[in-house]
Amino acid sequence: MIYDTDITIRTDSAVKHEAAEIFDALGIDACTAVNMFLRQVIIHHGLPFRVALEPDTDTGLDGEDFHGPFDSVEELMADLTE
Repeated sequence: MIYDTDITIRTDSAVKHEAAEIFDALGIDACTAVNMFLRQVIIHHGLPFRVALEPDTDTGLDGEDFHGPFDSVEELMADLTE
């Protein structure tokens, strides 16, 4: 892909440094990360994550109790089907 335009952003230096360490561990640079983000925006036709004023507390479990921990997928599935 040919990159033919520039984007300039401003951020806190600590945020830039922490993000750069994570990108480095992932084997990418900030430019690649920003391009990945922009492509996800295009794919999702919006932000690729939920943005809300309040946390999402709806688990869809309608008050069911959580069980576990489980030692295998089979144990989990058995518990879910009970």
